[in-house]
This record gives sequence, structure tokens and C-alpha cells, in this order.
Amino acid sequence: MKLKTFKTVVMVVCILNSLLGCSQLTTISNAEKIYNSEAKVNTEDNLFNRMGGLTVIKIVVSETIDEVSSNPKTARSFKDLKLPKLKESVVSQICMLTGGGCEYDGETMINSHKDAKISTAEFEIFVAVFRESLSKHTKTREKNELLKILAPMKRDIVTAKELI
Repeated sequence: MKLKTFKTVVMVVCILNSLLGCSQLTTISNAEKIYNSEAKVNTEDNLFNRMGGLTVIKIVVSETIDEVSSNPKTARSFKDLKLPKLKESVVSQICMLTGGGCEYDGETMINSHKDAKISTAEFEIFVAVFRESLSKHTKTREKNELLKILAPMKRDIVTAKELI
């Protein structure tokens, strides 16, 4: 009789454990679904995607660098640079900064610009060209969000001492 009772108890425990285990799995599964759907919404709503992703970033960067590298007022800063590599690096950095999941493995802004002696005037021309390209390919909200992210870089890029 004791063996039969023991088997019954074990069977009941196993059934309860299975039922509880399944309900916990269902709860975890539902929680994961909620988390993943929220993550998906956040990912889809990030600046990178709202701007149009890599396609738009590549266009904006290419247009900007092509124009400033050929402009007599800014060309000297791009004279000895490999423009395709520069474009790729800038695209990577913007992709990362806007939530696109890219990894930027380039130099810091301060290191890459320390010997360039870029003036405020050159920087402002670059920004104007960049803004114009952004205006053609993105909405105002996204353009302004990106510019706000990039604005603090000015102190690391402008290294020339201005004459007063």
C-alpha cells in the first residue's frame, strides 16, 4: 500500500510540476514576446531607421564629401585622404550614433583631426553642405536630431587658431 501511495504522490507531483512548468514557460514566452515586440518598435523608431537607414546615410555622406573635397575653400583638408575609406568611416560612425547597429572602429574625432588645422569657416562650410544634403534626403526632425548628436564634435574637429 505504501508503494502505491508513493507512486501516486510522485505522479501527482510530476503532473503538477509539468503543469506549473508549462504555465511558467507560457508566462516567460509571453513576456519575451512583449519585450521583443517593444524592442522591435523601439528599433524601428530609432533615428537610423527614420532617416532611411544605410541607403540614405551613404547618399548624404557621399554628396557631402564629394562637394567639400572639390570646393576650393575646403579641399585642402581632403587633399591626401582616401575618400572612399573616409566615406565608409563616416557612414559607419553615423550608423552607430543613430542606432543602426554598425560598429565604428575609426579614430576618435580629436585624433583624426588634430593635424588637419580645420578652421571654423571650413567647418561651417562642411556643416552647411551636410545640412543641405540632409534636407534633400531626410525630414526636418531627423536632420535636427542628427545634427544635435554631431554638434559636440566641433570642439574636436576645429583645431586651427582663428585670427581675430
